[in-house]
Amino acid sequence: MWFKEEKYAWFIVSFLWIFGFLGSLGRIIVQYYQGPITDDLETSRAFLGYAWSASIFIGSLCAPFGGWLTDRFGYKTTMIAGSLLGVLSGAVIVLYPSPVGYMFGFGVLGGLAGIGTTTSYVMVNQWFKHHKAKALMIIGSSSSIGLALLTPLLVSNDSVITWTVAYRISIAVGVFFTLLTYFIIKEKKQQHSDPEVQTGTEAESEAEAAQPIIRKSKWTANRDFLITLRSPVIIVVIFALFTCGFSMGTVEMHLMAIQQTAHVSHAMFIASLSILGVLELVGGFVFAALLDRMPRAVALSCLYLIRTVAFILLFSHFYWSPVLFTLIFGATYLGAIPGGILLASESLSTKSVGLQAGILLFFHQLGGVFASVAGGLNYDWFQNYQLLIGVNIALSLVSGIGYYGVHRMLARKKAMEPVPGAEFIG
Repeated sequence: MWFKEEKYAWFIVSFLWIFGFLGSLGRIIVQYYQGPITDDLETSRAFLGYAWSASIFIGSLCAPFGGWLTDRFGYKTTMIAGSLLGVLSGAVIVLYPSPVGYMFGFGVLGGLAGIGTTTSYVMVNQWFKHHKAKALMIIGSSSSIGLALLTPLLVSNDSVITWTVAYRISIAVGVFFTLLTYFIIKEKKQQHSDPEVQTGTEAESEAEAAQPIIRKSKWTANRDFLITLRSPVIIVVIFALFTCGFSMGTVEMHLMAIQQTAHVSHAMFIASLSILGVLELVGGFVFAALLDRMPRAVALSCLYLIRTVAFILLFSHFYWSPVLFTLIFGATYLGAIPGGILLASESLSTKSVGLQAGILLFFHQLGGVFASVAGGLNYDWFQNYQLLIGVNIALSLVSGIGYYGVHRMLARKKAMEPVPGAEFIG
């Protein structure tokens, strides 16, 4: 036992961390090699935006399906299926270097590989009892650290490592980890927590008696949640999560291209990307602490106003803009999604947590789709990304103001609530 957890549980975390670290190579390829890819495929950056949008949209739809597969067949089978789809995605791109091959490989197969996104949550939930949040944070940090450490390695050797070579490396990593998953990863046998074992007849009778009640409560919860979508708090959260997705889509898909278009120096380019990866991790811990120590709406308002300042600096394109942007934006990178979902959960009385989170995350993904397409069109029309950055400034500012308005509204509502026991005073 290590820290009250099984040793194999920590082994799983290590395995997933290494896989996520090397898997960040795919994230770097999409960001850094946009120019060479469009030149070799004789296409436009708008086309790459469409492919990226298709990938994340299909991935968002595959996430709940992957969760169902995990429940039905186990996380090992789903992990292998997702890894194989990722390998097939890279193989199609390399073997058929054309716009059609890239759209099918990256846009369709890359999105279908999203069926494995829920497996890490299931694995951690099954193997960990005391350190689930810490385990998920460690796994989540792998991509950010991979971005920070692998980007300088690729950029400094871009004359040798082309985008096709990078995809071949990504394929090799996928094949290697698929084999390791098959031979190493094992399912945890679930044990009944109730010491009293019921007979089959008794269990079936109780299940049948409970089914109508459960079905009715789920329908009521889903209906109540859909009604509460009209709440001002939920509207602000949805708008802010869309803004967050738009901002993340801008950074994930277009930040390298923005800096290349602005003729940022090689050293500044590498420094900014490395800082972004590190600050994503540090910022996640910082805003997690703020969200627990102060009113969440205030913390989220500060987060979006800070993002507004970051995009204003990026819009100005002076010498230190790349580093200052990554310092400021990176610190806010991981706080917006959990903060928004937590605020929405506290503002609703529904028990339909899964439906609620799914709808909110859908709007977040939708923002990423719009950002990828808008950025490609912006470049094709004006040969720059200024309009895209300006939209991010406006959306972030409105979100920050909206969250502050939510805080004021919730504070007034709380002040109007009767104090328990006040009727007995006097």
